[in-house]
Order: sequence, then C-alpha cells, then structure tokens
Amino acid sequence: MLICIVSIGGLLRFWNLGQWSFWIDEVLTVLDAKEFSLSNSPINPVPYVAAKFSVFIGEKLSFLIEGGDEWNSRLIFCIAGILSIPIIFSLGQTLYNSRVGLLATAFVALSSWHLFWSQNARSYIFTFLFAALTAWFFYRSLENDSTLLTICALFSCICLILSHLLAAAIVPALAVYATLRLLEERNRKRWINLLLFFVPFALPVLMLALPQIRGYVSSGWGHNEWGRSPIYIVLTLVQGVSIPIAVTAFFAAIVNPHDRATRFLMCFAGVPLVLLLIASQFQNVAGYYLFWTTPAYFILAAVACTYLWEAVTADKYNLFKALLPCLLIVVLLSQNYLYFRFENGGRPKWREAFEVIKVKRKPTDQLVLSEPEMTRYYMPTSESIDVDKLVKDKVSFEKEWESSDGKRIWFIVDVASFNVFDADMTVRNWIRKRGRMIETLPAFSRAKDRTIHIYLVE
Repeated sequence: MLICIVSIGGLLRFWNLGQWSFWIDEVLTVLDAKEFSLSNSPINPVPYVAAKFSVFIGEKLSFLIEGGDEWNSRLIFCIAGILSIPIIFSLGQTLYNSRVGLLATAFVALSSWHLFWSQNARSYIFTFLFAALTAWFFYRSLENDSTLLTICALFSCICLILSHLLAAAIVPALAVYATLRLLEERNRKRWINLLLFFVPFALPVLMLALPQIRGYVSSGWGHNEWGRSPIYIVLTLVQGVSIPIAVTAFFAAIVNPHDRATRFLMCFAGVPLVLLLIASQFQNVAGYYLFWTTPAYFILAAVACTYLWEAVTADKYNLFKALLPCLLIVVLLSQNYLYFRFENGGRPKWREAFEVIKVKRKPTDQLVLSEPEMTRYYMPTSESIDVDKLVKDKVSFEKEWESSDGKRIWFIVDVASFNVFDADMTVRNWIRKRGRMIETLPAFSRAKDRTIHIYLVE
C-alpha cells in the first residue's frame, strides 16, 4: 500500500513538471544559483545548491528526457518532494500506528499544496522534508533517550534552517514539547541529549546582533507591502492544506489533547504559527513560510479518521467508517484536477508572454513590467524597465518616451502584482489609453487572478 501511494505521488509530481512557466521567485532562485559559490553563498544555501545541482543533473539526463530549463531546474526539488512522502508514513507510524501513517501519507501524496512546492525551484519543499525528519528523530530521541537520534535531529534541524531561516521557529516548538516531557519524566541522559540539541542554536540567536543578519530576517516587500495580516496568514495555511483537512485535524487535536503524540504535533504546528503571527506585525510574513508545519495537520487528520474507525464497532457500519477518509481524499483529488486542468500549476504564464513578444518585437523595442528579472531570464538580450518608474512619475516617463521618437514599448501587466501597487488602476488606465492589447493569458489559482495582459504602446 505504501509503495502504491508513493508511486501515485511520484507520478503526480513529475506530471507537467517542465510545462509550467517559471514565476518570479523561481527565476530569482535559478539566477542566483548560477552565481552560487563558496565565496558567494546566501544565508540559506540549500535551495541554491539544489537548483545548481538540479540543472547539472537535468542536462546530463537530456539524452534520455528532453525536459527544458524548467524541468531541469525543478528535478531535485521534485525528488525531494517524493522522498518526503514515505517519511510522513514513518513519522505517523512512530507517533501512532501504521494505519495513521498510511492515511497521512495518502493525504500528503494527494495534497495540491505539497504538489505545487514539489514542482517548484524554491526552498519550501526542503523545509517540509527536513522538518518531518527533525520531528521524527527528535520525538524518537526523547522516547528512547538516544544520543544518536538526537544528533540526527540536530543535523536535520540545521538543514531545515539552512533551507529557510524563519523555519528556525521549530526550535522553540521542540523546546516547549521537551519541557512538557521533562515535567513528566526526566533523567540525566535526557538532560544531556537536550543540551546537545539546543545549545548549538544559542550562537545563531546571538548572531542577530549583526546588522546583515537582522536585515535578512526582516527583508520583504517594504516589510509588508503585500498587506499580509494574521488572518490572511491563517487562511493561507488552512486553504493550503484544504479546509476539510484543517477542520478534521483541529477536531483530532481537541478530542485527546493529553495524548503525548498529539501534544507533540500541537507544539510542532501551533508554536511556530503563534510566533509568525506575532512577527507579522513587524515584518513581511507569508502563510507559506509555515508550509513545513503541515505534516502535523495531515497526521492529525489521519488520527481523526482512525478515531472514527475505532468508535464505530459494528461491522454493518464499515462503509460509514470509511466515509471521512474517502471524503478527504475526494477533496484532495478535486484540487489536483483543478491544479492540472484549470490553474496552470498555480503559476502565471510568463514564458508564454515572452514567446508572444519575441515573435512581434523589433530590436529597438523596450519592455516595461513589474519583474525585470523575468526579462533577464527569458529574453536576456532585451532591455526592460521596472514599471515602478511609471508608478512614481507618469509625467517624466511619458516625456522620456516621447523624446525617444515614439519608441515602441511592450507592457506586461501581471494582474496579481499590479493589484498591489496599482490598486486604483491609475497605471493600467494610462497603459490602456495609449496602447492596444496584444494578448491575454488567463490563469486563476486558489481564487486569485494570475492573468497576464500584453499591451503595445507605439
């Protein structure tokens, strides 16, 4: 059964892997990965090493599979996503039993959010992988008072933080659970193992005194230009795992909160959520920064299914026992259908937009868009201008354009971004008044409009 579930999850993650266009964050990762070296390493090197190695492996396999740049860059991330599926089984089995492990594994394999990040050249699938490993090793190390497992947990946790710095919120989560366990039972070896795990994280905390470290932690779009409120972060998390999974997990947590494994999962998911909600009042925090905590939701949802199974004892109600897991699986499958059939993999069609322009552009044409780095990747020989120049001073922009003898300008209007900095439609009205629409590339994902419009001003 486990092999079957992992195989289905692997098939979904390789499906259309190279078909989706890059989006801006992927392009930034891939471009930075090309310049990555030991002397030029970011503070979270794991995704950049993975992207660089992924391109290398993808090119070596090009004689077998002609996948294109997107496929090559995402290959290692896709494999990491597939590997994380059986790890959830091991974690669920360790915390509860194999039935919980199998159900949780099925939920992860069919999760469209996990699928999205598995098909993404970004750090988040590695945070999921290393967070699950950290939780697995740490829980077992406390149960068995094992120094070897403590070292494995420490190594996994370091890899997690090197994937995304804000995932360091797992450390206080584990500290809360460890404190609860010490109140129940403590011995000399357990104290030594916990010191072995937590002391190495004291130095990074002291490093917050360095301005460059504080600058990285607080980096973001104007610290919160995107208006990500606490309720927005919570809704992103709930929508990501799906509302039925989130609700089912919540009920599993309140049915038996004193169960040791349930308490561990509540710490694993709850403490980082509280910390990031507090942090969102001071800096930019996105809901997907908490993607690595979702193993707790999938496992708790599986626990609720087993509670129902055990509560109904009569054989004639076997169909009713299977109702809840079947309902959850149907919801996840329906989201996968939308993901592949209508949502374009959750991405705007940037590559298709540049392909339209390549056919019709002249050598002297300029491009104006919200993400100039997209031009650097898809049309490196073309000149591009950040639309922010038009946003700040339309009069100067227009005078400069007129003084260039009416040089043609292509505008790539990605609706999702323009809705943020052009909420009053001033810039888009300027573009529509002076230009004509060449192409519309529709894409809608999770109730968000990711459509791209292409205009030509001449």
